[in-house]
Amino acid sequence: MDLRLCPSPQETAQEAGQFHAPNAANTQLDSRSDAELIELFKNGSKEAMDVLYSRYRRLVLCTSLKILRDHAEAEDIVQDVFLEICKRAELFDPARGSVRLFILQYAYSRSLDRRKYLTLRYSNGHSSNGNGNHVHREIELDSAPNALDILTLEERRQMILEALRALAPRQREVFRLICSQGLLIKEIAEQLGETEGNVRHYYHRGLKKLRQELWKLLGHNGK
Repeated sequence: MDLRLCPSPQETAQEAGQFHAPNAANTQLDSRSDAELIELFKNGSKEAMDVLYSRYRRLVLCTSLKILRDHAEAEDIVQDVFLEICKRAELFDPARGSVRLFILQYAYSRSLDRRKYLTLRYSNGHSSNGNGNHVHREIELDSAPNALDILTLEERRQMILEALRALAPRQREVFRLICSQGLLIKEIAEQLGETEGNVRHYYHRGLKKLRQELWKLLGHNGK
C-alpha cells in the first residue's frame, strides 16, 4: 500500500491526493533535523515530507483552529498548507528562519484567507438551513491570535531582524538606539545631530514599516 504523503516537486497537485501520517518505514528519518528533511525532500525523498507532516500537522491544525474556530475547515487547511510546502520547498532559506516558521507562515496566511472567504460568503447570505432561512455564522474579524504569540522567542527574534532590514538606515538606527540603549527621543536627536521632530518622524515611519514587514513575513497582505 502506497502511503506517500506528498508529491515530489515535479508532481502536480492532482497527483498528490490527501496527506496521511508516515508509516513505520520512515522512522529512520526521525532523527534528522527539519532543515535536513527539507533538503532530502528537494532531492526526491517523499518520506522526508511525511516526517515533517507528522511533526507539524498538530501545530498547523491548532493555529488554524484559533483563527477559523471550525475543526473541519482547519483540517482542510492542514492539507492545503502541506501541499503548498511541497510545491514551494525550494523557497525555504535557513538563513531567514526555521522550517517551523516557514510552515507557520503558510498556516497563518491560508487560515486568514479562508476566514476572509467565509466571512464574505456568509455576510452575503450564501448559506441556508434548508427551510429557506439564511444561516448567519459569526466569524469574528478580531478573533485571530497575535501572530507573534504563535512563535518561539528565537523565531520572533529572527522575524524582527528580517523586518528591520527593510527599514531606511536612519530609521533602523533610531530603533537600535531605543532598543539596545534605551535612549529617549531627545537623547537620540543629540547623538545623531538631528532635530527631535526628525527623530520622531523616523520612529513613527519606521514603526509603520516594521509592522507592515512583519505582516508580510507572516503571509498577510500587510494592510
